[in-house]
Amino acid sequence: METVEITAGDLLLRPWQPGDAEAVHRACQDPVLHRWVSGLPWPYQLSDAAIFVGELAPLRLAEGAALHLGVFDKGELVGSVALNAINLTARTAGIGFWSAPWSRGRRVAERASRALLSWAFGDGLGLVRVDWQATIGNHASRVTALRLGFRIVGERPADGGGKIRWLASLVPGDLTAEDTNLSDPVRRTARTFGAPHPTLPAGALTLRQPHPGDVEALVATRSDPETARWFGVPQPYTEADARTHIDHNVPLRWARGAEAVFAIADGADAYIGSVDLRIRPGDPHVGEVGYVVSPWARGRGHAPAALEAICRWGFEALGLTRIEWRAEVGNDASRRAAEKAGFTVEGTLRQALEINGARRDCWVGSLVKGESA
Repeated sequence: METVEITAGDLLLRPWQPGDAEAVHRACQDPVLHRWVSGLPWPYQLSDAAIFVGELAPLRLAEGAALHLGVFDKGELVGSVALNAINLTARTAGIGFWSAPWSRGRRVAERASRALLSWAFGDGLGLVRVDWQATIGNHASRVTALRLGFRIVGERPADGGGKIRWLASLVPGDLTAEDTNLSDPVRRTARTFGAPHPTLPAGALTLRQPHPGDVEALVATRSDPETARWFGVPQPYTEADARTHIDHNVPLRWARGAEAVFAIADGADAYIGSVDLRIRPGDPHVGEVGYVVSPWARGRGHAPAALEAICRWGFEALGLTRIEWRAEVGNDASRRAAEKAGFTVEGTLRQALEINGARRDCWVGSLVKGESA
């Protein structure tokens, strides 16, 4: 397979040259690259860069397996883009890209990738599909893929010591035009969930990420008959269940950008409940809240305070337009808390909840942007 040079405005995409090793080495000192780019050695030596640009990239090209290009702006390295797993018989390939730390915020990876994809779908290779994948939590890469027109098709489970990965595909007719952007909530969600889990003030309370010190209180809360009744918590709820929730489930939901789970902590930082905000799949403008207060802390207004705080955060940080609340008909305590937090109860949805295998009627309410939370 022959190599190629491609221009994209002020960017030049060209094959790697031995003289690029020093710039590649400099870029690959960045911890962000090492977090997300699989197979990158650490520490990354100048010799690693020299082998990549002088031996590995040319070898992959000669084998017809991959096309690795450096991205340059007026001679300065600003990123890299590559087609890998090229299959000219099936006319498919994968794409990978990164931006040098000194060039981020300029949409370099997006512009370079669009130019390479246009060439690959056209006379360059005549591809009919290009696939993208990234480790769950790499929201910058996901935003770039979405701006290019990729459609998320699912996740690849972790194998061995690997990580769960997002999977997406692009066909020629879906490649977007320059300056394509995403909706405000999608951009805000990516920016928020791509950062560390925040801590939110809630009056005398604090909303924070659950931690191992919460295990005992979490077990007691989820073992409470009222909690089990209304939320369908499997019983018995064990310390192992709590540790899995804290160490695995909460971080994974955050990394996916699907749900923010907060512990409700009192003035001594003791766990007294939890509140969460889920993003509706397929509609990034809408979220849904859930909450529970530990039995020893009920009746003190903690649920409305936590609701108000997480809803403010949802509107401001995530750009949500509507936040919904749902509870099984008869859960009067949950309804009172929602109404105190400003939610308007809109009606009853019949058989809309499934709890312990049974369909239940539920109340639904909402808080919309601009209403006090």
